[in-house]
Amino acid sequence: MIQPGTLFEDRYEVVRHVGAGSFATVYEVRHVGLQSRHALKVLDDRLAEREDLRNRFLSEGRIQAQVRHPGIVAVTDTVTSPRPGLVMEYVEGTTLEHHLAEAGVARTPDEVVALMSPILDGVGAAHEAGVVHRDLKPQNILIAVGPGGRLRPQVADFGIAKVLDDAAVLTGKNRTETGVAMGTLLYMSPEQIRGDRDLDLRSDIFSLGAILYEVVTGRVAFDSASQYEAMKRIVDGNYEPPERFVGALDPAFADCIRMALAVNPDERFQSCEAFRSALEGIGDPRATRPHRPLASAATTMAPPTPPRPISTAEQEAATRVYQEPHTAKPRPPGPPPRRKKPGTAVALEMVPGLFGFFGIGHMYNGRIVLGLLVMVSYWILQFFNILLLFVGIGFLTLPLTLLVYMVLSAWKASVDADEANLLAEAAATGSGDTRSG
Repeated sequence: MIQPGTLFEDRYEVVRHVGAGSFATVYEVRHVGLQSRHALKVLDDRLAEREDLRNRFLSEGRIQAQVRHPGIVAVTDTVTSPRPGLVMEYVEGTTLEHHLAEAGVARTPDEVVALMSPILDGVGAAHEAGVVHRDLKPQNILIAVGPGGRLRPQVADFGIAKVLDDAAVLTGKNRTETGVAMGTLLYMSPEQIRGDRDLDLRSDIFSLGAILYEVVTGRVAFDSASQYEAMKRIVDGNYEPPERFVGALDPAFADCIRMALAVNPDERFQSCEAFRSALEGIGDPRATRPHRPLASAATTMAPPTPPRPISTAEQEAATRVYQEPHTAKPRPPGPPPRRKKPGTAVALEMVPGLFGFFGIGHMYNGRIVLGLLVMVSYWILQFFNILLLFVGIGFLTLPLTLLVYMVLSAWKASVDADEANLLAEAAATGSGDTRSG
């Protein structure tokens, strides 16, 4: 940290430390000759070490110095020694972030327009000069108090994010890959999250839509528990409808927010002037309401259906029923639950068991093949019996057993007939031989 009393190029003396961001630190300085107050934004050490980034930083500052507008914190000078920095007008006030935390949300459409119009005008003037901010958020909007207590918002830090984006290009990564503070991430556009290189003014429109959401509802549109969740919600256009937090919100406000936060840049406002005109037209029946973007409308959660109001007669009836004593009639006992007889499973188990005895009997009588076949049928029936009982349809065991029994009986009858024929032929052949002898 630079100590008070340090001189920059023998012209600006450091008075005090004001604040620090992720890439720069701000000091209050005093011009030695003019004794005027200024703000000095000094590039962070890790970025100032690279000559190419120092040159980009100063170059962007010179470009911003060409944009003169009451809604923009003006850059008045640059310094290079002992560290590169941008000298800006000193704004006595606070940030929009602190203002919303202390004063709360804007209550009326006039308050919203009074707060957002200077911001839109300043960013619009920068766009006309070919400058895209890339890092709009409540922390970068300063709120000065003018004559009569009138708020005077001014946008700061134009072009600084461009330096960081250029640094990311040199390393082959986008800003979300190199790591971004959550305060910056929550206001980035979907194309910034995706790492698109050719960003245009519509990226700033998205960020302004997120700021408007916060001004109206007092909540962050894409507030999330993690950076991954925040990026996913931004890319999907998934945010709570503003009507959920502001019950009496004018639908035209919600339309302006939805259009500014459209996932597709083509569905957003195409300029800050169009954005401001839509806000100023709220309440005017002749004004054209913004269209509802398809992508955001499809993924944004719909507001809950309000409950039906209860009439006075219904309330009186409910009170009367509650107050009148009554005795509930005892309910007649229902029929006892049916229990499965324990003998059913045993009986169904014995039916296929008979085949086991039949098989043993056939094998004892010398009919090995028939006995084995009956025994195999027994084990198959046992398997199906257990399966049917397990799934609750054990009553099918008996028909299945009878079917197998009929098949085996038919086959046995065929075998018995063949054996009878063989015995008859053998007997006939034996008697013939006896007569001839």
